[in-house]
Amino acid sequence: MNIRDLIVIVVAVEFGLHYFQWRQVLGMELPRLAAYVLGLLGMMVPLSIWLMDRNETEVVQTLWIAIVAAGMTVFALYGFDHYVAVVQERKEALERERLASSMLKDKVNEQGK
Repeated sequence: MNIRDLIVIVVAVEFGLHYFQWRQVLGMELPRLAAYVLGLLGMMVPLSIWLMDRNETEVVQTLWIAIVAAGMTVFALYGFDHYVAVVQERKEALERERLASSMLKDKVNEQGK
């Protein structure tokens, strides 16, 4: 496989991944993280095969170590962002509850007068 073949394969795979009917298969849109992973794999698997064909095993190993490290970092950051959003939602819900309780007490006090 030459470089032109590699590029054609990568373009075809990315085209297919982009226009594939994920909603019909999954019953929902493809989650963003999954889309990132598939897009990356669409590039890196053909490139890795191309490099292996040229006996560049050390380059392929290093490439995949970097890919996995980056992927784990992104996954962890998505988890952290979700945690922060949940904590913020909880704070807002408690504030709304406190405000509603205060308003209810004021209303009861006004009716009792």
